[in-house]
Amino acid sequence: MPGATRQSTSNLELLTIYEVSKILGSSLDLQQTLREVLRALAYQLQMHRGRVYLVGEDNVLRLVAGNGLSNEAAAQAEFREGEGITGRILKTGMPAVVPNLAEEPLFLNRTGGREDLEEQVASLVGVPIKAAGTVIGVLTIDRISDEGPQGHFGSDVRFLTMVANLIGQTVRLHRTVAEERRFMMRETFRMQKELRPTVAPIDDVVCTSPNMLEVMAQLHRVAPFKSTVLIRGESGTGKELIARAIHNTSPRKDAPFIRVNCAALPESLLESELFGHEKGAFTGAQKDHKGRFELASGGTLFLDEIGDISPNFQAKLLRVLQEQEFERVGGSKTIKTDVRLICATNLNLEEAVGHGKFRADLYFRINVVTIHLPPLRERRQDIGPLARHFVAKFGKDNGMNLAIDDEALEVLNRCTWPGNVRELENCIERAATQCRDGVIRPDALSCSMNLCNSSILFQYRTLGASVGGLAPSMARAAVNPAHPAAAPAGTPSAAKAFAPQPGGVGSAAAPSAMPAPLPDPVAAGAAWPACASSCAAGPTPGCGAAQPAAPAPLIPLPLPEPSSAMAAAGAPSNAGSAAEVPLDEPESGSLRDRLLWAMERTGWVQAKAARLLGMTTRQVSYALRKYNIEIKRF
Repeated sequence: MPGATRQSTSNLELLTIYEVSKILGSSLDLQQTLREVLRALAYQLQMHRGRVYLVGEDNVLRLVAGNGLSNEAAAQAEFREGEGITGRILKTGMPAVVPNLAEEPLFLNRTGGREDLEEQVASLVGVPIKAAGTVIGVLTIDRISDEGPQGHFGSDVRFLTMVANLIGQTVRLHRTVAEERRFMMRETFRMQKELRPTVAPIDDVVCTSPNMLEVMAQLHRVAPFKSTVLIRGESGTGKELIARAIHNTSPRKDAPFIRVNCAALPESLLESELFGHEKGAFTGAQKDHKGRFELASGGTLFLDEIGDISPNFQAKLLRVLQEQEFERVGGSKTIKTDVRLICATNLNLEEAVGHGKFRADLYFRINVVTIHLPPLRERRQDIGPLARHFVAKFGKDNGMNLAIDDEALEVLNRCTWPGNVRELENCIERAATQCRDGVIRPDALSCSMNLCNSSILFQYRTLGASVGGLAPSMARAAVNPAHPAAAPAGTPSAAKAFAPQPGGVGSAAAPSAMPAPLPDPVAAGAAWPACASSCAAGPTPGCGAAQPAAPAPLIPLPLPEPSSAMAAAGAPSNAGSAAEVPLDEPESGSLRDRLLWAMERTGWVQAKAARLLGMTTRQVSYALRKYNIEIKRF
């Protein structure tokens, strides 16, 4: 009978090994697989409270799978080498048997799953889990008996050693697969990074801001193709420079790059310039003339200010763009051309289409790939590098060593720059001619001398008027960088602050007729206008003021005077325009009252107030400091 029992036990162990091998190869989830193995041991051979510990990268033995344990208890089961029974098995690499856990001093019971040791005898059998001769974990089980500890555990040790070997091979396979997967992911990422087109630097394009880097990436993506590109942005943002960069990085770089400013030519001359003309087509046409479309064949044609062409010419241009063919003025021969078209405008084409000033079919034809160039005030990270670039360029062109200090860069960084990069270049060149020791400092900048009135143009544009070829600004006012989440100035409250008063634009109304003072823009986080000397005043004075300027309402700027023809026709004129400052200067008032009167009527521009009072700018500046008059900045 004992022989039959041993045979039955051997068959059961063999069946259990078979089940364990199937379980270990059934899933890629290692923890779930090990829990299924422990359940099979408990069900088939009554090996209860099975635990599988694995060594982590920090050489700490942690519980990976266990029968009848909560997640909180499993998280506490950590052993270091030589710590407790489990740590001793890890250190020695040898199996261990504890006949009675209640009498074992090394037993730590960290999992808290053996509180019934006083009621029944629990024996522990533990074996190391090895892979390639290295101990990578520990497998333990409990033998529970009501009759006292068993005397022989040899068969359990041998059986658990076989199971531990199977577990070790499975763990090694999982770790190898995981490591190879991580390696492949790293290699894939590296290859993608290497194959990813890099944003190569382009001559004369200086940019470090994220939005301009995105523009450069878009430039490199669109350059290899023939698609029409529409470059949009305010005047002075560098649209022609970007167009030339697209051409230079395209397969057409060795072909001509022809530029045409559509706003600089009348309609009749523009047609001849683009399409050419035959001899005798009109008075003065002494010979055949090739147009720009012919000259740019195989290359790139850049049409700047395309939003300013007339509706009649838009229809003629549309046929060329669709069919890639045209006839010269006065000719009947159809000429084929292979031209890549790049257009640029600073106008709102959607608004022009809505008002019938721009053909919708031409808009859709040129609006294939659109590149938006941000204004300089929205890419302030580029102001410093651009300023240094222009300083170096000026020094090279004039054979001198020139530099700009950090304080001057801080002043430049607070400006609104309605003229964008073009205005910044002119400002640097103007300051370079004023510096004395080869270093541009704040006192060499025009805004420090009250000679820069660019913010007046910016103020015009934020009111929705085009100024000297500058399209109306889409943003109604500069936004205080200290409060980027502030409401835009295009909101009804801001529009009310910018609205002209009933007394007429620029009229000499009483102070009570002026717009009501705005709330504190710094406290309210609202938009704030540029100061009169082109510096973004905000909470920090940018023009050498000793105190931050108090918030003040924007005084509506004068509109241009009507032409003589309009005046002759009896058209109403603004009798109170700023060009004709009312001569109601207080004769008997004090100098302080006369100074306040002049400053209020000139928009707090010291140079204009000085001319109105017959004083110098230095005298006005001294008087303002003497009478402690806070300069209002717009």
